[in-house]
Amino acid sequence: MEPYVKLAVTMRSVPGGYAVLLGAGASITAGMPSAWEVQQVLIERLASVEGTTEIGDPHTWYKEKFGHEATYDGLLAQLTSSAYERQALLRSFFEPDDQEREQGHKQPAAAHQAIARLVAAGHVRIVLTTNFDRLMETALRQVGIEPTVVAHPDDVAGLAPLHTLSCLVVHVHGDYLNPTSMLNTPEELSSYDPAVDELLDRIFADYGLVISGWSAAWDPALRNALSRCSRRVFASYWTDPRELSDHARDVLTRRGATYVQTDADTFFPQLADAVDALADTERRHPTSIAIAVASAKRDLSGARQAISLHDSLRREVSRVASLPLRTTGPWKADDLEAEHGRRLGVLEAETELLLALIATTAYWGTEETDRWWIRDIDQLGTRVQASGDTTLINLSRAPATMTIYAAGIAALVAERWHTLTRVLTEPRAEHPFSWKVHAAAALLSPWETVSTHDASKRLHDQLRPVFTENSFCWAGRDGGSLSRAARASGPASRTREAGKRIGPAGPFRPEREGHHLRQGARERYRQGVSPAAESGRCLQRAPGQDQPLGPQEGCASRARHTDAQRCPKARHPVPLQVRDLRVRRRKAQPYLQALRGPRGRRDLDQRPPRGQEGRSPRAHECMPEARRHAGPRAG
Repeated sequence: MEPYVKLAVTMRSVPGGYAVLLGAGASITAGMPSAWEVQQVLIERLASVEGTTEIGDPHTWYKEKFGHEATYDGLLAQLTSSAYERQALLRSFFEPDDQEREQGHKQPAAAHQAIARLVAAGHVRIVLTTNFDRLMETALRQVGIEPTVVAHPDDVAGLAPLHTLSCLVVHVHGDYLNPTSMLNTPEELSSYDPAVDELLDRIFADYGLVISGWSAAWDPALRNALSRCSRRVFASYWTDPRELSDHARDVLTRRGATYVQTDADTFFPQLADAVDALADTERRHPTSIAIAVASAKRDLSGARQAISLHDSLRREVSRVASLPLRTTGPWKADDLEAEHGRRLGVLEAETELLLALIATTAYWGTEETDRWWIRDIDQLGTRVQASGDTTLINLSRAPATMTIYAAGIAALVAERWHTLTRVLTEPRAEHPFSWKVHAAAALLSPWETVSTHDASKRLHDQLRPVFTENSFCWAGRDGGSLSRAARASGPASRTREAGKRIGPAGPFRPEREGHHLRQGARERYRQGVSPAAESGRCLQRAPGQDQPLGPQEGCASRARHTDAQRCPKARHPVPLQVRDLRVRRRKAQPYLQALRGPRGRRDLDQRPPRGQEGRSPRAHECMPEARRHAGPRAG
């Protein structure tokens, strides 16, 4: 097995368990000068100021001229007069100008971008670097992560516990924005400040380590920090395209690390891709979802307190809400379409159990159980405050859309109109531009969050197994739904009656609505099987009848028909499922009308009155104001 594959499996199993150590080799490929090269340029500038043009080796000339080794502090003090001038001088070495930016120099390399992906996914939390540049911070900010930066021993004093930090970048030798922190001479690199040594000991003991681009030849203090750590919880890996030096071999042996002969720009992208591939394949097994749904039904049957279901719902909502793809991004991608498709697949896999539990609770639950999950939908639709591609940012709110649709369909099928009203009105979400709070059902449509040309079909395909594989029975043999008495008597009685009334309609199958159902009915009629034969009685109305179609209604003669006979008054056969769906839509109309404003449009931004969130609207409350007071002819 390739080392990066083995490391990817461990990172996936233990999120945040690894740290990365980057040396000069990781930045040189990005066009950054090494610390030694920066000092040489500064010495040459100082020599030109002194009037000397031919100096040979810059470091030798400086020692002969001034009697000591060159240091950053000394060189900057001789060439500049203020802190602003020092930063401006160093910025020219580590920040790109317009020409360099166009050429792609001094920009985060492939290794930096891949590490940023691992940090965004939660697999890496700590990045150590011996470089003065800030390429790592730039790569992290490009994916929407603001790291905690330690570049001076004084920064260690106020550092929070490591496990509480989402991302920590430690400049072991300082950075160019703080010239007094920069270490480069042999004397400076021979030992670290005690606070830095203590921090390194904690990191090397508690985290696995991936070393890349570091030769170990010029950093005795860092070699000692790695060698004296005897406690190793996770394995270590060392990547370098060349053979390791003797110093590096000694540290490799003491650390028990695995040597990988490749460069950082090859290894880290392979590692990030492998971790993403593992995340795509680790879908929850259908058997575990079926067991969870069966357990939820037992909890809702009334035989025991549904404490475990309550905890499962809260736990799943919190887990999905805290997914790195929802919270930390990254929010930019080179191949936007491919990255969007990959993330949508991950979100669909991660929400399978949550959608099954919420659909089950919305169907079989009560007003008491509705309180466990309806308001928690807000967590799934929180707006990400970051810059980047709008498509990826909107996709982070897709779990709220999926949950609302799953709960709404289940409540509609169960004829739990008050639950349907709460699902459509109570969960709230912020508008991405006006920052106003609206009903999530109105704001987070599939086209807004999923953002694909077939968003509705994609959502339909995702929810179909939720209702077809978990036996959501919704129609009886005579086409009717559960009785009022069974519904009022609680979940246990409702379960028993549902078991008696399961008929040919079978479980709820949303893909068999509308045109496809009617077409199927015509095919069955051509084969000699009438809808009346399926349900045991005629399902049609006689011509001229204006009464709404109900569960017990047949033709005018109330006659039963066999397979060989077809009701002469049933001119347009309507399948049982479509008939029953029309009944539900008709019964739901007063409740949906309650959600309409004075001009007939949907107004989902109005919460129910305080204390009446769980109460279903009465018939007279669903009428427009003018019609309610002016009589039946008004409006």
